[in-house]
Amino acid sequence: MGLDAEVGNATALSHTTEAPAPRSRRVPEWLVVLAVGAVAVVGFSIPYWLQPRFFFVGDNPESFVPLWHHLGTQLRAGHWPMMDAAGWYGGNYAAEGEYAMWNPVELLGYVVVSLFDNLAAASAVVNVAFLALLSMAAYLLCREYGAARVPSVVLGLAMPAGGFTLFYAAAGWPAELMALTWLAWFWWAARRHVRGALNPLVPFAFGALAITTGNPYAALGIAIVSTGIIVELALRRRFRPIAHLVLIGLCVAAAAFPAFLPLQLVLPVTDRQGLAMISNDMFQVPHLGDLLTSSAPTYLPGIVNWDGAVRETLPSTYFAWFAVPLLPWVRFGALRRAARPLTSVAVICGIYFLLVLGPSNLWLFRWPIRLIEHLYLGVAVLVAVLLSAGLARDHVRRRAVASACLVLVAGYLSTALSPEISWLHLLATVAVLALVAAAVVVHRRYGPRPFGAVLLAGTVAIMAYQTGNLPVKAAPTAEGPVSVSQIREGAVTMRGTVLQLADQTPVRTEDYANGDLLFGNENILRGHETINHYSGISFAKFNTALCMTYKGEVCPDAFRRLWQPDADTGVPPVDALRVQTLVLQRHLLPEAADQPPPPGWQVAARDAVRTVWTRSAPPYPGRVSWASPGTEVLDSRSQPEQEAVTYRAQPGGGRILFARLNWPGYTATVDGAAVPVREDATGLIVLDVPPGEHRVDLSFREPGLRAAAWVFGAATVVALAHAAVWWWRRSRLRGPRRTSQLPSPPT
Repeated sequence: MGLDAEVGNATALSHTTEAPAPRSRRVPEWLVVLAVGAVAVVGFSIPYWLQPRFFFVGDNPESFVPLWHHLGTQLRAGHWPMMDAAGWYGGNYAAEGEYAMWNPVELLGYVVVSLFDNLAAASAVVNVAFLALLSMAAYLLCREYGAARVPSVVLGLAMPAGGFTLFYAAAGWPAELMALTWLAWFWWAARRHVRGALNPLVPFAFGALAITTGNPYAALGIAIVSTGIIVELALRRRFRPIAHLVLIGLCVAAAAFPAFLPLQLVLPVTDRQGLAMISNDMFQVPHLGDLLTSSAPTYLPGIVNWDGAVRETLPSTYFAWFAVPLLPWVRFGALRRAARPLTSVAVICGIYFLLVLGPSNLWLFRWPIRLIEHLYLGVAVLVAVLLSAGLARDHVRRRAVASACLVLVAGYLSTALSPEISWLHLLATVAVLALVAAAVVVHRRYGPRPFGAVLLAGTVAIMAYQTGNLPVKAAPTAEGPVSVSQIREGAVTMRGTVLQLADQTPVRTEDYANGDLLFGNENILRGHETINHYSGISFAKFNTALCMTYKGEVCPDAFRRLWQPDADTGVPPVDALRVQTLVLQRHLLPEAADQPPPPGWQVAARDAVRTVWTRSAPPYPGRVSWASPGTEVLDSRSQPEQEAVTYRAQPGGGRILFARLNWPGYTATVDGAAVPVREDATGLIVLDVPPGEHRVDLSFREPGLRAAAWVFGAATVVALAHAAVWWWRRSRLRGPRRTSQLPSPPT
């Protein structure tokens, strides 16, 4: 089947529910898309104005946003760091994956964030921008499946306002939001391409952007979306578009090499070796009843959660306030008439539905609730198609009673699960009842556009109500600093490399807000090299030796371990790490915080929260932390990924210890001859060097990254060639006959 035949079949894949308006009166589609994005920017800024820290909770302050600021500063200085030894167990950025070192849009976002002093505002800018991009993609996806403009706009703006997307992804897990955003764009572009209406380079670009977010759920999503579209094409016996889509998918899959290969090759030294498994501890597993109450704005599902909780504090399974209550009014015949064009949506939603209700750990994918927003993206398309057919006008009383019952039952279940906030549930239930009634009346009297306006107004009002009142905090929670300058002012007494020994559990806001104690990647903002970081992979030997968690917390025994000499070198970790500033949390280490410091150390600060010890710079240059007796370090020139050391050793040779973790990828030479790289009990690099005066060159190259770049580069060339051939064939077929075969977008 040729391209002309494929384009001729396009109308079979398009379902138009309303007659198009005259061309002269229609607003251009691109203008509507931009308008959706603009409205989304305004609407999704509301949570920030109600709660300035709304987009700065969870992993945003502890992992992503501080590192975005740091990486953006590096990029503005002309550096593109794949690994930084000063980042310690959190410094292998390419292997971390979710820091998206190969995603140009995210790198641009890092530069923008680096221009901010207020990190809560910076986070809001980035996340609101991606919510707007997601709204635009959801709108286009609804349109691609034949939904009319008004319901497409409504669902395009309502879907990103869902509970998980807004309260989890945008507020604290931005990698999830970014992956979903590019996946939505890929879905739209892929389906549009297979019906002959879009160059294959577009789905390739969006697919590559999705994969290079480093979020594995993007790769899973591309596989599921491609499967759904292929099933739809196969049922229609359109095999040539399947070949096109498979080629695009293979090229997109090549982006996984730079995004994920470094992680796979460093797994043996990380805490993630046993990640792939199938098990079910019920953690973050939603239930079928949670999905049935997805229109209750304050429903807090009974899901096993952090710290042993068995109930959510956020409306994580919420979808849209009108979706379930309007079911009695929709014309389900619209789905029957569009059964074949909607096949891919049904397949995609079916797969996601099974995964959302699946086990807590399924190979590399854990916590099924993370997939609920992917399911809701497909559901949004179905709801938009249903609403495009309009609401039923018969059996008004029965339908009204059914809608009221659905709302009241959802309100009851919300109250039953969390009766302590029954007043919130009552107000939400009354509001939904009033909004549903208003929507139905407006639709019957004034038509679809005012009806859509009511749905949009209700969506904004419900979102404002949710973000202004949830989560309900029984007690104040510790909130860290948001100002970079404030953090650096609090670090004026520090010098050199900083190590903090603290536990986040007992920390109060007053201990935290001024930057006296920092956790995760907040430490990067001090302006000093800090050993404590946030890492999704960690360096197992190092973190075990210091009793340190993935975000830099330690156990009380860490203080003793810090002074314990290494069995190989005899050097205690405090010296091996070149620590110049030691921050001791009084709550964790009350005795150590009050005692005099060891010889060579001075008390730089002491208060009710912490004690700060400092000392002079280490005796060795660069990142050399120790040389064996009889070995003299003459010079060391250090950079993040390499170091050149000139030394003189007595007969018998010597050893040199570096304040660098032995990530896979390090090599060493002495005057150009390779020497083995080994490590001590903490995971630091140790080199055995020959006698005499020589030069040691220690360098790091991310394992697999060069090969991965070549693979992705080759795939990009193939994608460009595919796009060129497609364009050439399309240009040959361009003409009156072909133009008449292109479907008109529904209004």
